[in-house]
Amino acid sequence: MKKFTLLAALLLAVLLALALTACGRQAEEDDGKVVYLPLWMEPYSVVYYDADLNRTVAEGGDLTEEEIGSREDIQAVGMYGSEPAEPDTKVEYDLHGFLQNIYYRTPDGAGWQLERPHD
Repeated sequence: MKKFTLLAALLLAVLLALALTACGRQAEEDDGKVVYLPLWMEPYSVVYYDADLNRTVAEGGDLTEEEIGSREDIQAVGMYGSEPAEPDTKVEYDLHGFLQNIYYRTPDGAGWQLERPHD
């Protein structure tokens, strides 16, 4: 009985750790901050992430809990994917509010490009 209780407690601890890792919006990066891109926003939303991964919504906005809960397309894939935001990026969403493009600053900093800059 003790082995079963110990095994159940260990299994619960592992599942809790996995759940916290999988459903969190933030994880670690160089400075300890990673922000995962929402897969869904209001239609035609445009979001900018600065060098510190602070988010600015320029157009559109976040969906409400009611909107998220009522849409089968969101329930099928989830609200957040595994794509982390990167510093100095622009994210656009399509007519359904699904993530469409991620743009990166051009090397001169004057514009945006689809191609990820080379290190």
